[in-house]
Amino acid sequence: MIQTYQTKLSNIQLNHGRTSDMYLSEYGKFFGVLERKLFVQTHLKGLPSASLKKTFLTQYGITARQFNSVRIQLDGKVSSYIEKRKFDLQELEAKTAYLQKMIEKKTSQKEQLHQKLLQCSSSHPSFLKLAKKYKNLKTYLFQKKRRLRNLTHKLEKLKSDLTCQKIRICFGSKILFHKQFHLEENEYKTHRDWKKDWEEARCSQFLVVGSKDETFGNQSATYDLKNTLRLRVANTFEDKYGKYIEFPEVTFPFGQEWLDRAKVSYIGQTRGGKSQKYFTSITYRFIKQIKGWYLTASVERKTPIVGTFNINGLIGIDLNAGFLAVSEIDRFGNPIKSWSVKVSMYNRRREQVTASLSDAIKEILVYAISVQKDIVIEKLDFLKKKTQLRERGTKYARMLSGFAYSAFEQLMEGKAKKAGVRVRQVNPAYTSQIGQMKFMARYGMGSHCAAACVIARRGFFFKTEKPKYDTILSFPKNLSKNKSNFSKWRIITNHLKKQYLFQDKIEILKADR
Repeated sequence: MIQTYQTKLSNIQLNHGRTSDMYLSEYGKFFGVLERKLFVQTHLKGLPSASLKKTFLTQYGITARQFNSVRIQLDGKVSSYIEKRKFDLQELEAKTAYLQKMIEKKTSQKEQLHQKLLQCSSSHPSFLKLAKKYKNLKTYLFQKKRRLRNLTHKLEKLKSDLTCQKIRICFGSKILFHKQFHLEENEYKTHRDWKKDWEEARCSQFLVVGSKDETFGNQSATYDLKNTLRLRVANTFEDKYGKYIEFPEVTFPFGQEWLDRAKVSYIGQTRGGKSQKYFTSITYRFIKQIKGWYLTASVERKTPIVGTFNINGLIGIDLNAGFLAVSEIDRFGNPIKSWSVKVSMYNRRREQVTASLSDAIKEILVYAISVQKDIVIEKLDFLKKKTQLRERGTKYARMLSGFAYSAFEQLMEGKAKKAGVRVRQVNPAYTSQIGQMKFMARYGMGSHCAAACVIARRGFFFKTEKPKYDTILSFPKNLSKNKSNFSKWRIITNHLKKQYLFQDKIEILKADR
C-alpha cells in the first residue's frame, strides 16, 4: 500500500546570495519545458521515449534518473487522460441516449397538446393556459435539441480522438488558459498578469523518482538518518548552485515513522540469486504553493491485517445530503443501534466537504474497530445519476451536486484499508422504501437509519423482505402476489412516489405500527 505524506521546505541560503527556492523555481520551469518537449516527441511525432533518452541527457544536461522522472510524470498524465476519456465517452453516450428519450417524450406531449388547441375554441377559458403550456414546451424542446447537438458533437470528437489515438493535454490547466480571454471577469488588469500566473502554473512542480536499489530509496533526493534531504542538482545548473542542495531537519508532521522505517536497509536477493542491500523506495514530489515549496513523499507501507468480521453482525451506512445515517445489526439481522453523523456539504468548498466527510468516516471506523464488525455501504451508479442530473430539476441537481458520492467511496475504502476494517458494497435498490415500511415504526428509527439497517442486512445476503400488505398507505392495483419480492418493491416504490410527498409518507408510516 502506497501512502503519501507532505511537509513544508525551508528556504535555504546558498552561495553568492542564492537560495534553495531560486533553484527549485528554475528547475521546476526547466522540468516543465522538458516534459512538454517529451510530450511533443512521443505523442505528436510518435517516437519511443527509450530512443530519446540519450538525446535528452546530452542536449539538456540531466541525469538518467531525472529523465525517468520526467517520463514517469508525463506517463501519469497521459494515462489519467486516457482513463478520463473512457469515462467521458460512457457519460456522453448515456446523456445523449437519455436526452433522446426526453425529446421523444416531450415531442409526443407537444403533438397531443397541439391537437387539443386545434379542437379548443379561442374563447374557451382554458385556451390561454394551453397555449402558454404549448409555447413553453416548444422552448423546452428547442433548448434540449441544442444541447443534444452539442453533446453529439463532443461525442464524435472524442470517438475520433480514440480512433486516431490523439492525446489532448493542456499543461497549466484548460481553465486557466481560457481566463486570458476574460481578463476583467477573472480579476486580471493586463494580459501580462495572466501570463505570469500561466507560466507559474506550468512550472509549479516536479517529480524525483526513487528505487529500492538506491541509497535511502532515492539517489536524486537522499533523505538520510539525520533527517537531512540532499537534492541532486541537474548538470545544467551545477556551475550556479553546486552539485547538491541540502535541506537540514526535514520532518513530516504525519507519517514520519514510515519514512524512518524506509531508511533502514535490508538484505534481499537479486535475480541471479546474489545477496544485496536494499531500501524501501521513496518518490518525492516538489510542489510550489502560495507560502513556498512543499515536499510530498510517497512510500510503501504494509497493509494492516483486517481486524473486523461479520460473525457478530454488521454496520450499514446510508449516505445523505448533510449527514451519514449509521445502523448496527446483530448476526440475525436485528437492529441494535442507530445514529447519524453530521457532514456539512452545502455552500462549502470541495476541500472542506472532503475534510468533513473524512472526519465522519474516521468516527465510524473507530466504532467499527471497537465492536469488530465489517461495514456495508451502497454501490451507487454515479454515471446514471449524472446523466439525469440536468433533467430532474434544480432541487434534485443541488442535492446530487452537494453529495460527495465518489469522494465518500474513495475515502471509505482508503481509510478502512489503513484501519484494518473490511468494507462491502451492496445493491441499494429500494433500501429506503423497505426500511421505511418494515423497520422505521417497528424499531423507532429514523427513515434514513432504517435504510442503513436494510443496507447492513444485505451484507448478510438475506432474502429480500416481503412487503407489508396491512399498511395504511394506498397500494397499487396491479400488484400481483405471484411476483418476486424485488419486483413487488419496485412497483410499490413507483406507486408511492406518485401518490405521496416524502414527508407526508414518513408521518403516516410513523403512526402505522
